[in-house]
Amino acid sequence: MTKEKVKYIVKRLSYFSKMQAKGVKEADYRISKRKEHLVLDEEVLAVIGVMEEIIESEETKWLQDLLKEVRYGRKDVTIQIDSPVARTKYYQTKERFVNKVYECCIYKGYVSYEDILKNDIG
Repeated sequence: MTKEKVKYIVKRLSYFSKMQAKGVKEADYRISKRKEHLVLDEEVLAVIGVMEEIIESEETKWLQDLLKEVRYGRKDVTIQIDSPVARTKYYQTKERFVNKVYECCIYKGYVSYEDILKNDIG
């Protein structure tokens, strides 16, 4: 699993949540006028599980609520309207959240050594 895959899972969370609710493992969705085939596999479920653990361990209430909204797959614009932070701070927080999810995936052994070496430094 790469960091790009984690970002992709976070980006498509609303669709993965729908698939979980329906109990479907594979589905085709039309996203931005393109057809995407999404698969709810073990990696996706692992990332979602890590996200749940991070959200539950967060002590700041507003930040926990913001991360729950990200987890449920709400659009960035609607989350920003309801959140107590500015647009820039929201995107910084979301990026730190994705990084933390990736770091936890590394710790749990979901990311191979080769995938870590492939990550771009710059």
